[in-house]
Amino acid sequence: MSTQPEISDSGAPAGALVFLRGEKGADFAEIHSSLLLQDGVAACIPMLGDWNILLRLAAKDRESLKRLIDERIRSVNGVEAFEAHYCEETWTASSGDGVEQKAAACAVLDVDSGSLAALVERLRATAGVTEGNVTDGGKKMVLFLRGNSSREIRNVLGGEIRPLSCVLRIKLLNAMNFQ
Repeated sequence: MSTQPEISDSGAPAGALVFLRGEKGADFAEIHSSLLLQDGVAACIPMLGDWNILLRLAAKDRESLKRLIDERIRSVNGVEAFEAHYCEETWTASSGDGVEQKAAACAVLDVDSGSLAALVERLRATAGVTEGNVTDGGKKMVLFLRGNSSREIRNVLGGEIRPLSCVLRIKLLNAMNFQ
């Protein structure tokens, strides 16, 4: 089972974030190693919860990225399902005090694409948000968050991001670690 939005190929360098779930009883060390060795895999991040691994992919264009997912990622033994988010814009946060934080998470947001520019500016200044990726035709965003605890991350999502009128839905995905 996979979830992939329709994409168009502009010929520009392309990136994607792919959430993977392994089959019950799968050897996750082997899956992780197999994925990390694939051309185009920039990072392979262990996750907790609904998904087991988050991949950062890079390719010369969208068509190459789609082939990478369809031919290489899909064929890795032990992968049960995946969800791909093709990145249209990636930004880093302007906030942060340089203090190492212990907890990490990703959040997939359904957003009102008409308010995207204002939302990106607001999120860039939100403490705890380290990076964001506009995906799926501007209808979704994937955020990377850090905090001193999972509770702190949930408080940022619930207290600062959820009340924004252009945020329609938030799905929190806990990460074990990411660079």
